[in-house]
Amino acid sequence: MYLIKLEHTKQLILLTGFVVIFALSCKKDSTTTVVTTKTIEQLLTQKTWKADEVRVQLSNNTTVYYKRGSSGTVYDSDSIKFSTNNTGIYYFSGAQYTTTWNLTNSEKSKMTLVINYPSPITIYLENIQLTETLFRYAQYCSSCSVSYLSSATRLPN
Repeated sequence: MYLIKLEHTKQLILLTGFVVIFALSCKKDSTTTVVTTKTIEQLLTQKTWKADEVRVQLSNNTTVYYKRGSSGTVYDSDSIKFSTNNTGIYYFSGAQYTTTWNLTNSEKSKMTLVINYPSPITIYLENIQLTETLFRYAQYCSSCSVSYLSSATRLPN
């Protein structure tokens, strides 16, 4: 009786050893996912951003609403390209205007944008929210011929 138990114990030890060796030799290749976080400047400059939805309140009591794909076409050609050297191009109604831009606070949620029309204007962007697929902000201009406050959502062009 002790011989049978001893024989089973030897087999169990051998079997356990083989299982351990097999398990160690079949180690899975591990894959590491690296998440890279882009800076706001990288997100801003990697694409051209087209108007998707714009709401404007002008100082002359006029309001404007635009949603891409709706009947209004005033902003269909509106897009902006930010370059890494703080310049860019604003496209509107078939024309191109050079721009300069600067983030103005440490949180990078505010920006000044100068559009070089024949008479340049400075636009102030605030509450900037920016991802790979969305650029959202509030903007105002108090020195324009008609002052305004607006909110806009832009998508990659």
